[in-house]
Parts: sequence; structure tokens; C-alpha cells
Amino acid sequence: MKFQNTFCSQCGGEFGPGDHGYSHCKNHQRFANHLGYSDVNPFEVVKIISDKTLEVREMNAERDESVNLEFHVGGFSAHCSNQRDQKWHITSDETAPTIRIRWGKQGWKDAHGRRFNLSHKPTKFYDYNF
Repeated sequence: MKFQNTFCSQCGGEFGPGDHGYSHCKNHQRFANHLGYSDVNPFEVVKIISDKTLEVREMNAERDESVNLEFHVGGFSAHCSNQRDQKWHITSDETAPTIRIRWGKQGWKDAHGRRFNLSHKPTKFYDYNF
């Protein structure tokens, strides 16, 4: 074995000896959140093809209107001072198309180079200040 200890790149869990310095746990594969610069969009894992290939599909995300976001003059059109307080209702969308993401040297990416992070929960974040 090349490495005495290998670790999960998502949670730091230890795997023991291996040929690669890091890998990933299978228990992180329930959701794959798409990282679009400062925005985050929720995807769910629908099929595990292999340790390095997953099929995912985008989830529905509707903003919780009970959270009152505060906008002030500034930025391109306005500045949202409490955008970290936003909440979303996230649900599965079985009509959404599936895409494949693959694990590589730079993490999880789809065929177009979009980046994904695996997670135990779906995450939606819209950057109102971009």
C-alpha cells in the first residue's frame, strides 16, 4: 500500500492503508449540492454507479416566505443584510432529468465541469448580493 492511512475527503473519517491519500465514505452519498460560485442548488443521488460515478437529479426548492429578508440601497441594485437567514422548502422532483457526476482530482463534477459537494442534507442558497 502506498499510504499508511487514508481519509474521507468529506468528513475526515479514517479508512486505514490504501493506494490513495483520501477517498470518500458511501454514507455521504445521499445528496449532491451543486456549487455555482456563491449559489448552492440541491441535487439528490438517485443511483450509485460506482465509487467514482453517481447519478443525480435536481430537487425543487421554494423560498420560505416567512423569513423577511432585509434589502438596503447599495451593490448592483440592493444589498441583503440578512441573506444567511433565508430558508427553503426542498422536495424531490422525480420528473427532473438525471445527470452523472464523477469523482476526480478536483472533486465531484458533471460533464460540463459544474462542481458538486456530497452531503447528508440538501442545501439551497441564493446570493442576493452577487
